[in-house]
Amino acid sequence: MTRDKRLKSPPTPGLKLVWGFTLLLLLLTWSAIAYKIRSELQHEIGNINRTNLNLAQALQEHTLRTLKSVDQAVLFLKFSYQREGKQVDIPRYVHEGMILGSLFNQLGIIDEHGSYIMSNLPHHKVIDLSDREHFKFHIARDCQCLFISKPVLGRASGKWSIQMTRRINKADGRFGGAVVVSLDPYYFVRLYSEMDLGAKGVITLLGDDGIVRVRKSGNDVTFGQSLSSSPAMALSHKARQGVYSLRSIIDGTTRFYAFHHLPDYPFMVLVGVSEDAALADFHTRERGYLLFGALVSLTLLAFALATTRLLRRLIEARARAEEANRLKSDFLASVSHELRTPLNGIIGYAELVQEEEDRAMRREFAGVIQTSGHHLLNLVNSILDLARVEAGQVRLDMKPIVVRELIHTILASYQPMAAEKGLALTQTIADDVPPNLNCDAMRLTQVLNNLLHNALKFTREGEVALAVTRETGRVRFTVRDTGPGIAKNEQRLVFEKFRQVVTFENRRHDGVGLGLALSRQLVELMGGELALDSTPGKGSTFTFTLPQAPVRALENTTGDIS
Repeated sequence: MTRDKRLKSPPTPGLKLVWGFTLLLLLLTWSAIAYKIRSELQHEIGNINRTNLNLAQALQEHTLRTLKSVDQAVLFLKFSYQREGKQVDIPRYVHEGMILGSLFNQLGIIDEHGSYIMSNLPHHKVIDLSDREHFKFHIARDCQCLFISKPVLGRASGKWSIQMTRRINKADGRFGGAVVVSLDPYYFVRLYSEMDLGAKGVITLLGDDGIVRVRKSGNDVTFGQSLSSSPAMALSHKARQGVYSLRSIIDGTTRFYAFHHLPDYPFMVLVGVSEDAALADFHTRERGYLLFGALVSLTLLAFALATTRLLRRLIEARARAEEANRLKSDFLASVSHELRTPLNGIIGYAELVQEEEDRAMRREFAGVIQTSGHHLLNLVNSILDLARVEAGQVRLDMKPIVVRELIHTILASYQPMAAEKGLALTQTIADDVPPNLNCDAMRLTQVLNNLLHNALKFTREGEVALAVTRETGRVRFTVRDTGPGIAKNEQRLVFEKFRQVVTFENRRHDGVGLGLALSRQLVELMGGELALDSTPGKGSTFTFTLPQAPVRALENTTGDIS
């Protein structure tokens, strides 16, 4: 993979998390808005239906009382005519209030031939009504019932009327005519006009035959339309009262309806309010909710886009930094490799001069050259190791080692240095430490050498101790000294590459600050962690742990660390 491709194809878990979280917030926001809108709509419709149903019930009760009052007038006139015959004074009944005249246009008597012979209207003339529906109904049957006709334009009154009639029988039971009361539909219109149902609200007195007796919608008043083909008829026949929403076949307006059937009469009262008018306030709130959702969505998307742009910049910057670090590591590895060959030559010839030169001064010069060469070679090796670790080119040779034997060997190599400085160099290995440990012996030795060498180098008096103990599933290595110690705010610096804590002690000794940085990375490669606990004037303690895996599980295994 080329450098450009690495920079243009950064890992995207962070971006996926940002967009996933943004989409989740959008989903929750719109779900909450949808739930709020749906809940308010259901609540609003419930309130509308309850209001309509209450109004329909009130109008039903009023209509029922009105029809019963008219029927009482019909019965009164029927019995009066059967008793008094043509001597009945209908105008007097109305004038004296015996019959309530405000409810109807006229009332009178039809004889057995269909002639309208008597009326409360002045200057009445006999009119032939034998073709009227109500006359045909009564001449065909004696049902002892009130017949209510479809709205008709009265021939005598010249007004729209709803004919309410009952049969009159002669003394021998034969058909003798009918009593007619022409109910004024505008009586209901005046009542309905007092109801405020909003724009396109409607109140209808509808017969079970599907014929409208009275319908008022706004300023429009109509009579006689047929609703027998409307789905409303099928719905209203299933129950005595109820609610539904439907598009009117008369004016095409969608309304919320409530209906109540009249007991004892083939009628029902319908109350309807326009869906648009009834839900106007709700739709205003709905637009507010949708606007709020849109603003929240835009805010979330803007945040996600800004975060995406920032993350991309950070990822690209990190990729460039990692690429620069890799190039630096490659450069250090290449330079270190190139330096080792001449250094080995210098060291080799210095050893040869020491062995074959007779003069002491030249042998001393050769010794200085050899010591300096070894110091440079160790430095180059450290740089090379560090470069390999950072480049992921270190291979761990995981094999079982004998812990006590390895510790004894390492400490033995430092006894001369400890003795030269008058320091005690001790070791403690707990009894429960397993005899064998699976690790890379060379890397473990390298880490312990760095820690012990630093401890001996910076400790002027006292001791340096190496302890090995066991924890749950791990083995702990501890190197403790009685050196000058390191301040708390400077302890993190000791693990950084090419960094040293600036004190009098480390100015007295050579070093470039690679040992601890390399040691920490090697310990982490082996599955552990290197830590420092130090107090100025009391010394320092370096601790790391390694996993204690079964011997057979790791025996003779190697692997790339990347």
